[in-house]
Amino acid sequence: MPDTLDPATAADISAEEQRLSEICQAADRYNQDRKEQIASHDRKIRALKSERLESNNPREKDKLTLEMMRLDQYDPYKYLPPFEQLASPYLAGLAICDDDPTIGRRHILFGKQGLMAGSRVVVTDWRKAQVSKLYYEWDEGEDYEDDIGDRERTGKIEKKLIYGIANRELRSVQTGTGSFEKRDGLWSDSGQQNASVVKKEASGDHRMVDIVSLISREQFGLITRESEGCLYLTGGAGCGKTTVALHRLSYLIFNQPERFRPKRCLVVMFNKSLRNYVKKTSVDLLTNQLPVETFHSWAVKALRSLGITANFTPKVGGGLSGLKKSSGIYAALLEYVTKKSLCSPLEDLGGFYADSALCRRHLGDSAQIETLAREGRRLLEGQSREIAFDDAGPLILLAQLRRKGLEVPDALDWYDHVLIDEAQDLSLVELQALMLATTDKRSLTVCADEKQKILDFVDSAGFSTFQMELRNAGLSSGELDISYRSTRQIMALASKVSGRPVGKVINEGPDPRFRDFATQAESLSHLRRAVGALLMREQTSLTAIICRFKHGAATVYAALKGLPGVRLQTADLSFEPGKNLLYVAITRASDRLAIYHHEPLSDLLSDSI
Repeated sequence: MPDTLDPATAADISAEEQRLSEICQAADRYNQDRKEQIASHDRKIRALKSERLESNNPREKDKLTLEMMRLDQYDPYKYLPPFEQLASPYLAGLAICDDDPTIGRRHILFGKQGLMAGSRVVVTDWRKAQVSKLYYEWDEGEDYEDDIGDRERTGKIEKKLIYGIANRELRSVQTGTGSFEKRDGLWSDSGQQNASVVKKEASGDHRMVDIVSLISREQFGLITRESEGCLYLTGGAGCGKTTVALHRLSYLIFNQPERFRPKRCLVVMFNKSLRNYVKKTSVDLLTNQLPVETFHSWAVKALRSLGITANFTPKVGGGLSGLKKSSGIYAALLEYVTKKSLCSPLEDLGGFYADSALCRRHLGDSAQIETLAREGRRLLEGQSREIAFDDAGPLILLAQLRRKGLEVPDALDWYDHVLIDEAQDLSLVELQALMLATTDKRSLTVCADEKQKILDFVDSAGFSTFQMELRNAGLSSGELDISYRSTRQIMALASKVSGRPVGKVINEGPDPRFRDFATQAESLSHLRRAVGALLMREQTSLTAIICRFKHGAATVYAALKGLPGVRLQTADLSFEPGKNLLYVAITRASDRLAIYHHEPLSDLLSDSI
């Protein structure tokens, strides 16, 4: 230990390292014992199968079959899950002094997965709220009084700890009095900054921010909220809406597995990139059985389960996105389904679009109504199954409303829980389709922030209407106001752009840099050098370059060719609408932000230089 740590602190950290070593050994023993029990059980079953095969006595065969059935109930593979958190077995700890002398002083560890050593719990799953609420709902130094295990417990929270563990090595420890970090094999006092977890950039870990050890009292209350009804989460960029929502879903599945079955829970992300990111980064929270989709990818599968096949293509329906995603479409659909349905679902959709009088009543006398009617007549002719991507919402909702009450998998009364992210950019029709895809208990978690709305053609009135529907289904809501992703300096710039106040921000960092160049060539040359130096210096960092348009991204990509790991990713969004998209782009940065330009800056940014 370096001389900067006093002997008492050095002894405490040494004790924590010893604790980690013992827990790792316990995890290894558990997994080894599990393997041996499974192997022993399999040997018994194989022996019984062999004995049954060799027997010629029907009674003996029946007896052996019954014995195999009996043993199958005690198959350790079923009730002994593998302990999978070997690299980081726990994330937080609690030292308590309970007034019950049979408990007394005790150190409780919390992790993503519980761990037993024989009959003793050595790591408590954070989702076991009866115990973990001591950590999340009480502060260091407080006297607690709570019901735990149907008994009233009183005592004192002596210490709360946050551990940074990677590859079975203790890298950081944070308590209410100090933060300590291990670098190059030596421990030092890192001050009171947010040193609660190992820096992800240092380990090349870019998974979704792990908040298990950082969950606040308010967040814990939202995560463990009663399962009945709907939970609406809002808050600024980087405040953890998605992360809290995923933790809530994990909590529900863990505590009520019979009510919330992974295959019958659905996570809906705004686009493919977010969907793929959540799929890859949330393995610790959600099982691989749980579907993670975009609205469109889910709708295609749901339509297929309803027996509806359609060819989605960008060639049709151009310029009607705003109309098809307007809240008036939902009201028009509700009136249309009171009429008799047509032969096929696609023809039914065609009949809806072709009913100009009905559409005008709900959508206004727009020139687009006639364009929509022509599209409807094309579908009515039945000669083409090609429809636009924006038709997915109206088509599936129409099918749901027509078949409401029938047992149809995947689309109606199927999901025990639906988590909708970035709901502010989904239309009312799409949101209603997702709501109707849940069971009649209507269990949903909806994340939204209207300040981050980027599809300006989706009218906000639809989301307000959907919120009213949620209230009818038992809505409760919570607002997250602490930013965990971006630094205070980055959020200050985002605040100037958006006009929204800066909430509480956890992390500090350098001021955003503005780099002004005379020409595009000069700007690209400096950008290439800067990115190359960064990739050499911080090889595991996650760096993104966001451009205003697709052609700009292609130009930058060409200028960076040859640098390791550089790839091009484009989407159909531009930053033309201005404020909201620029706010979203700025708040994607977590630690550092640089703005390169060779033309005059937008007024939204020029005052920040």
